[in-house]
Amino acid sequence: MSKIKVRRINREELAGAAILRDVVAAELAAYPASRGTLDLDMEIDPNLRHLMAHDPDGFFTATDHEETLGFAAAHIRSRQCVLSELWVLPQHHGCGAGRALLERIIGYGERSGVREYLAVVPAEPAIQALLLGLSFRPLTPVYQFSIERALAATLAPSLARLLPGRDATTDLFNRRGQADIDRIDRVTRNITREVDHLYWLKERRFKAAFVQQGARIAAYAYGSAEQIGPVAGSTPDAALSGLGWALQLAVESGAHDLIEVRVPAPFAAATEAMLDGGARLEATLMIYGRGLALAFDRSILGPVCLP
Repeated sequence: MSKIKVRRINREELAGAAILRDVVAAELAAYPASRGTLDLDMEIDPNLRHLMAHDPDGFFTATDHEETLGFAAAHIRSRQCVLSELWVLPQHHGCGAGRALLERIIGYGERSGVREYLAVVPAEPAIQALLLGLSFRPLTPVYQFSIERALAATLAPSLARLLPGRDATTDLFNRRGQADIDRIDRVTRNITREVDHLYWLKERRFKAAFVQQGARIAAYAYGSAEQIGPVAGSTPDAALSGLGWALQLAVESGAHDLIEVRVPAPFAAATEAMLDGGARLEATLMIYGRGLALAFDRSILGPVCLP
């Protein structure tokens, strides 16, 4: 095989990249929603559209002559570069396309002045070996649960009432409370990400809640028919109550029969609550980092590409 080339992709190529992602991801338990169909008329994942709108320089494809080998994307929040996507078509595994794409993303981060790299990836040997070979280190597993809507409706209030909370959607939609969200994001993720919160609230129309501990807002939580999370708290107790609110908001929004929840392993109380509530463990992901030291003991991740 000749030399692999990596180049940026533009908005017009996003549909093709989404098809590649869904074809590969359809074989993985951590991506049960992937359809794996070759349909150029399909609706593009809104998360990809959002990332392309705000981080267009972070989208790349690897090619050999005119043949596409793989696709990758990253987004930057504060001084942290998050690996949003990294996919290589099965017939091209082992050719070096994954390493070339990841090296390009690392270069993108370096040019942007980032200090930390984060990746949430399937527990697959090839991707883990690739990350280890480029100085990423495993930080924690992430447990992907599914819970039936009826069971979630029972579990939600028992968690939500652990601390006082309220539906804060209207306040946040009117730009009240952003300072609290920024503070919690800095504590739990070492970033701020106002563009993502605006996206979840105004474009996706997700509902959000605040949890109060003492005199301060201590957690925020998102729940919708399509998504649980992110949930983040300045303490584990606040985040656990936030999980209850996220589940409650999802049920109220008409969530599907099975609701997906991604819990980092250090958040042991949330793992225990999900299992006690009847959730099933469907898959395990891994968080890898480079220059990153976070506990992940008081947060629930959103989608894998925008955790």
